[in-house]
Amino acid sequence: MRAHAGPWLSPWLLFRSQAGASAALGLCLLLASGCSTTSTVATTLDERDGGGGTRSASADGGVDDTRATNSSGSGSGSGDADACNQVEINFESKVPAVFILVDRSSSMFERGLWEPLKRGVLSIVERLDDDVRFGFSSYTGQANGTCPDLTSNVVVKDGNFSAIKAAYDAISAPTYKGETPTSRALDEVIKVLSREPAATPKFILLVTDGEPDFCDDPNVTCSRDAVVASVQRAKMQGISTFIFSVGGSVDRAHLQDVANAGTGESVQDRQMAVFYQCNGGSASYGSQSGSAPFYEPNVNNEQQLIATLSSVVAGVRSCIFDLQGRLQIDLSVADMGIVEIDGKRVPFAGTDGFRMNSPTQLELLGSACAALRKPESKSVFIDFPCEAVVLL
Repeated sequence: MRAHAGPWLSPWLLFRSQAGASAALGLCLLLASGCSTTSTVATTLDERDGGGGTRSASADGGVDDTRATNSSGSGSGSGDADACNQVEINFESKVPAVFILVDRSSSMFERGLWEPLKRGVLSIVERLDDDVRFGFSSYTGQANGTCPDLTSNVVVKDGNFSAIKAAYDAISAPTYKGETPTSRALDEVIKVLSREPAATPKFILLVTDGEPDFCDDPNVTCSRDAVVASVQRAKMQGISTFIFSVGGSVDRAHLQDVANAGTGESVQDRQMAVFYQCNGGSASYGSQSGSAPFYEPNVNNEQQLIATLSSVVAGVRSCIFDLQGRLQIDLSVADMGIVEIDGKRVPFAGTDGFRMNSPTQLELLGSACAALRKPESKSVFIDFPCEAVVLL
């Protein structure tokens, strides 16, 4: 994120989503305290690049109708204050990439799950489109045919709601017996997300209504093992997975295994059947089970479905913010900083406050990070006075 403050501007950076977004996330960085100048600072609309996963905004002195602030002080406007007042600031916030992978097997349509799930997913994509880079695909497959059959693949990029809605709306029930080749579909999504920049937080949101297979209704023990193995491979590449089961037909022990694999926790070796029936198996197992969450929302309860999806997707927001460019924060006076989330003050240090990991990196901790990740959170405000700023 880059903002430029010219000779008559206090360094001010506003990072927020486009006007009208219901759950916009804003970030203000104010470095004006103590600077000698009089100015009117206006913010511009948020911009994001299409490939690197960063967000940017600028304060260039133009006036828009979003927000304007007057800053005044006394003094000559020279020396350190003048330098503080003319700094060019680079700020980078990594935007997470979330690929939504939806089971398109025949049962999703036969059981009436497809349409209410679609309404819930699209509601969340629209609400968080300014905070998350979304991708989308649905999958099924046919015995002795295409397996997996991934339809309407929408690549990960910024502002993807319209493209995802168009793709989702165009999908219909398979004209054949649509199977559930989950592991093979996951492997294709992993290829897509592996092309994202290494520093980008990456996630798969998997939604299914049934047990996995290889398009041939095999021994379910082996197809479950293959799904866990795919999710573990994804995690090894820095891709986390969330598992949603709709319709109540997926074995809960398997859901726990997938959830554990998706977060890097231990997957319990529940039975020797994997070893004997699946040529030794593909996944890695341990003696204990992790406790990662998995999700079983009722798709016919739209409020519950949206709330569950929203809490998971909003929870991928990063709590780490990086300053770059011609300034650093003097760590010896970092406690002079002010951080607020939706107007509520966040203390310096402590388990639930903020800290400076380095002169250029600020992190929200504990309950402060949790507050940022609530779906309803809209703004983070960060304020350091000039005497805490080191110009490079």
